[in-house]
This record gives sequence, C-alpha cells and structure tokens, in this order.
Amino acid sequence: MSSGGGETCAAQCADQPFDVRFHPTNGGIFVAGLITGEVEVWEHDAERESSRRLKTIACHTAAVRTVGFVNQGALLLTGSSDRSILATDTTTGQPLARLAHAHKSAVNRLTVLDTNLIATGDDDGVVKVWDTRQQTSCGSFSPFVDFVSDICYVPNDGPGVDPSAPSTSAAGAAAAGNGGSLVATSGDGTIAHLSLAGWKVMGQSDNMEDELLSCCVVKNGKKAIAGSQTGLLNIFNYGEWEDYSDRFPGHPSSIESIVKVDENTVLTGASDGIIRIIGVLPNAMLGLVGEHSDMPVERMDLSADRSTLATASHDHTIKLWDVAYLWERDLREEGAGAGDEFRGGEDGDDSDDSDDDEDGGKKRKKKQGGSKKKG
Repeated sequence: MSSGGGETCAAQCADQPFDVRFHPTNGGIFVAGLITGEVEVWEHDAERESSRRLKTIACHTAAVRTVGFVNQGALLLTGSSDRSILATDTTTGQPLARLAHAHKSAVNRLTVLDTNLIATGDDDGVVKVWDTRQQTSCGSFSPFVDFVSDICYVPNDGPGVDPSAPSTSAAGAAAAGNGGSLVATSGDGTIAHLSLAGWKVMGQSDNMEDELLSCCVVKNGKKAIAGSQTGLLNIFNYGEWEDYSDRFPGHPSSIESIVKVDENTVLTGASDGIIRIIGVLPNAMLGLVGEHSDMPVERMDLSADRSTLATASHDHTIKLWDVAYLWERDLREEGAGAGDEFRGGEDGDDSDDSDDDEDGGKKRKKKQGGSKKKG
C-alpha cells in the first residue's frame, strides 16, 4: 500500500454499524457490529484496494454496540443492547459462551485488557471487569449516573507508586497495582480513574455539563483527553481529575471517537463525518484523514500494523484509510508552514501543562441536543 494517504475502499454494511475492529493478527480481516444484532466479517485486499464480506453472524437479539477480539483473535466478543456478552469462534462463526445478563442495562462499551481480561460499560454507568476463562466478573465500579461512553486501559508498568498522588502519571498509577488502571468517560459529563488493584475509584472530574463521549491517555501517561458532545477536547492532568487543565475547541460537533497515534497526536471521529488529525499540547488541527459525507463517525480502529484506519459511520459504511504517512511525515512542521489553516485551540502555548486563559479556562458549556444513547 502506498503511504500517500486517502481512502482505500469502503465496505457497504447491510445496516448501520455501531463498532468496528481489526483482527489483532490478520490485518486483512475486520468486523462490524450492526444495529440488527449481527456481526459482519470482512476481508480487505490491500493490493486491489477492495473488500468483500466473508460472512454475517447472528449474535444478539438487539444492536451489537461493541466488539473486540481475545486469544490472539481466536474469539470474537460482542456486547449488546440485549444486556448480554457473547463469545464467538472467529473461524467457524459458532457461539461458544453467552453471559445472558452480564449487565442490568445495555452493554455500550467493551475494551480488551489482556488475553483473559476485558472491561465492559453499560447504560447505567457501571463498569465491570471479566475473566474470559471463568466467564465471571472479577469486580465492578459504579462511578457514573449515565451511560459509559468509552474505556481506556492503562496496563501495569512496575511496582512502587502511589496511584492517588496528584503527580502520579498513568503509567505510575497502573504500576501501583497488579492489574493496572482504567480511564472511563460517561454521558453524565465526567471522567474517572479506576484502579484494578483495589477496585477503587481513584479520582473523578466535576460535571463538565457536557456529555463526554470518548477518551485516551497521551503524553507518556501525563495527560488524559476526553471528547465531548459540544466538540471540545478536554485535557486533564493525570491524577488531578477535578477539572481540566486545558481544552481544544476545534471541532464544530460532537467527538464520538478518539484513536491514539502517538504520545503527541490523536485522530478524532466526529458527528460531522470528518476524521481529523489533532496535535496535543501544543493543540493544533494538523490535517484531515477523510470524511463520511456529513454522516457521523461512530467508532474507529487502527490495524495491527498501524497502516490502516477503519471508520464506522451512520452512512452504513466502514471506510478504510491509508494512514501509514502519520508515522512517515512531520505533520506539525507541515501544519506550521500552512499558517492558521491548521491551527486551533485557545492559545499557542506549547507547554505540556498549558491551561486555558482566564476567559475560557473554567467556563462550562451547556449540553446541546439529546443523549447519545443508542438503539
């Protein structure tokens, strides 16, 4: 595949996809969870820049909101509006195990932690961690009063750190316990830090008065980013969760999905259908990957070799994009050369600890529109 960027192909799904995920060891295979309760399995031919549907698997009686792979891709896991979690044999498409009442409400998010552990979040704000070998819950958190929109895993990195200390980074917080940490966002307008060591909520933000829909951890564990319904990227100092330290208002509509490129760069998928390349501290819009013709981008995923981005949209397509150039070109230098066209944010400060100015710093923005809960 060339590294010039651009759309390589589009998979036309039978209905609206809610999630998309690449196979962890076979980058040519990706799956889409549909509103119908089915999962479509697709194969991407990079040479021919085309894709074909291999099979459709009937998984749930209601929408498949979230998908993931475990056991090096041998098992496909799905979470649904029917409150269940299903494990399916990836090769045969046969169901292997189902937790019929995994949550008391719809399962909205599923994040793979390691070979045997996953975390799931539901519409009531509950986060559960599961051992896939025992098919049982290891523990749970109830930090939110509305749906869990995203879960980011920070793995264990070594012993000897106090995870509750304000100066503790994400890597340090994870290191303090055997199981690492979770950073999760919710429709109730908060972001929370959850320790898997003692099953404790180590910190949680004030209500942003704006639904938080996506998150990731950057700057070598020093910063957490949360995308909001009003198009703001809220940036938090890891360990100082009460309020954001900076924010980037460069999106005109809700930020549905965030994918980390490196410690200084993320990709965002927004409800205006545009996939943007965002530099973090200094905050800047570095360019565009592509768009879905004004239809919302629901979820995104990078292939295992990080050369291809998959985006799921309300236009019933999964589009694949060549993003190998993200690791080959200096987009910050190109953006700086282009002038204000690629600039964003509230100031030009390039400090990792940049705060908003007095006028824009702590002013809340009210919710716009209805809840992002799905069918």
